[in-house]
Amino acid sequence: MNDKDQLSVCTENLKMGLDLPEEELSLCIRELTRESISPLHKQNFLKALAQKGETYEEFSIFIREFRKMSVDPQLQEFAPHAIDLCGTGGDKAQSFNISSFVSFVVASAGVPVIKHGNRSISSKCGSADLIEAIGIPLDPPIEKIRECMKSLNFTFLFAPHFHPAFKHIAPVRKSLANAGIITIFNLLGPTINPAKPRNQLLGVFDPIYLSRIGKALTSNNVRSGLVVHGEVRDSQITGVDELTSCGANQVFGIGELATERIEKWLPERWKVETGNYSDLSGGNLAENLKIMKSLLDGNAPDTLRITVLMNAATAFWIQGRCCSMGEGMELAESLLVNGTVKQWLEKVSSFFK
Repeated sequence: MNDKDQLSVCTENLKMGLDLPEEELSLCIRELTRESISPLHKQNFLKALAQKGETYEEFSIFIREFRKMSVDPQLQEFAPHAIDLCGTGGDKAQSFNISSFVSFVVASAGVPVIKHGNRSISSKCGSADLIEAIGIPLDPPIEKIRECMKSLNFTFLFAPHFHPAFKHIAPVRKSLANAGIITIFNLLGPTINPAKPRNQLLGVFDPIYLSRIGKALTSNNVRSGLVVHGEVRDSQITGVDELTSCGANQVFGIGELATERIEKWLPERWKVETGNYSDLSGGNLAENLKIMKSLLDGNAPDTLRITVLMNAATAFWIQGRCCSMGEGMELAESLLVNGTVKQWLEKVSSFFK
């Protein structure tokens, strides 16, 4: 069977509602990354998979195959204790870069953070945009990435540099996105960190993916983590790809924290009150840098500050730095109040000069 026929046959099976066997799906994934396969065949396959609905087993195979094809950042000595904090994006909320700032807080406490991300796609300021602005280059050599981990407990892996297999998928993704079609590639990014950190706090824009992505990550050796979706009371959006204090949070546990079903965690779990979603609003890079400064100076809106503390506390709990959310909240707040996070950012700036 030639490449065109392989994708075409599997596309027809997907249209009939059939799940793909592991070997067939693995072959299709390889074909998706090849330049010789026409964009139309790739589009048809991805549309059919999305319309059928991806199973957690299919998610798991996508994760496994794209991790295999990624460039190794050589961070094996750090990965067992490291955490990644990332959202899928796509919630159209235009909020501040919460997970990126939380990763700074967590790293400042000495917890290894291996963050994987990209530039803005659906928002005005993506994780890579903010991280580059604080002085971290997006294309340092592997040895500098390792030195950064040792000195700062942090490194950023810019997705385009570590996933060359995406080169021949990007035009297809863009075409489908312009048509308003959501595919597995709208969700895959946060799951395929090439360093394979064993702990993860991952946000999704739609709660229907919580358990599927959670089970897929567990089967790909994520030791401890949560997949989360924040419900918010806002007329423009239904929810966000992170924990917030603005309403209930839907949570599915991964690995050692595995849950049998999706749970609802209210802000009271962190001993905080419900806040206003408007306080989480972000903007372009310049505006988000101002918001970050307000967090560092203690002038940020209460809901934003509390949401940052909630996410940091949860990351500490996942990674094992603290035994409870309350302990994590106290640690996160102390890091902001006593200037530890600000000092860490200054160290970042000088490290790359």
